[in-house]
Amino acid sequence: MKQEKKENMVAKQRAAVILKRNKKINNANIVILAVGLILTFTTYEVIGRQIVWIGIITFVYTLVSNYFARVGARQNK
Repeated sequence: MKQEKKENMVAKQRAAVILKRNKKINNANIVILAVGLILTFTTYEVIGRQIVWIGIITFVYTLVSNYFARVGARQNK
């Protein structure tokens, strides 16, 4: 029983670390998307579109990662 409780606590801590990291990534991602949109609406359309796609891919990664971290933390209750 004690080993199982320790494993659950470690899993919750891992999930918390992932969620905290993804929050920081999302803050940087907002800046990336803003820069991409600004460049898209100015004369640098090609570069802007690529930066926007990088932002979208990063957003999807953090979204999926958050989902799995929350599901994992919920299963270990």
